[in-house]
Amino acid sequence: MADTDAQDSLKQRLAQEFLGPIEEAVELARRYRDIDEFHDYVNARLRLVIPASLLILVTGIACGLTPMMLLIGTRAVTTLLGLLLTPVVLLGSLLVLSLVFFSWLEERSLARSLGHRGKPARGTLAHWLKRKLGADLGKAPRIPWLLAMLFVVAPFALLAATAPAIALTLLALIIIAPVLFARLDR
Repeated sequence: MADTDAQDSLKQRLAQEFLGPIEEAVELARRYRDIDEFHDYVNARLRLVIPASLLILVTGIACGLTPMMLLIGTRAVTTLLGLLLTPVVLLGSLLVLSLVFFSWLEERSLARSLGHRGKPARGTLAHWLKRKLGADLGKAPRIPWLLAMLFVVAPFALLAATAPAIALTLLALIIIAPVLFARLDR
C-alpha cells in the first residue's frame, strides 16, 4: 500500500514538473492578453523584445539540432532517434526559454506598474550591474529546472562539446541580452 502511494506521489510530481510549465505558459499568454499593463509594457518595448525573441529562437534551434548533429549517420536506430528527438528538444527549449523570458518581462511590468523601480538591487552581482552598468535586472523569474536541464542545459552542453565556438557565442549573447535589455529599458 505504501509502495503504491509512493509511486502515485512520484507520478504526480513528475506530471507537475512536465505539465506545470505548459500550464504556466498558457496562463502567461492569458495574462498578456488580459492585463493591459503587461501587454502595453511588452508592446512599448518591441524594439528590445524582438531581438531577444530572435536570440531565443536561434538558441532553441541550436539546442533542437544538437540531437540530430550527434546521432545522424552513426547507425540507423540512432539516426531515427536523432530525427525523433530533434522536434521534441526544439519545442521544449523554445518553451523553457520563452517562458523564462516572458515571465521576467511580466515581473518587470508588474514592478513598474506598482512603482517598485527605486528598490535597491538584491545580491552582489545585481548590485554591481545596477551600479556600474545601470542595468536593474529586477526579480529573477521562476525557472522550470527539470525541463531546463533536459531541453536547454543538456543539449547546450552537447553543443559546446561538438561546436564550442557556436556555443560560446550563444552563451555570451544569452548572458548579455538581459543586461542590455535592462540597461536600455528606462
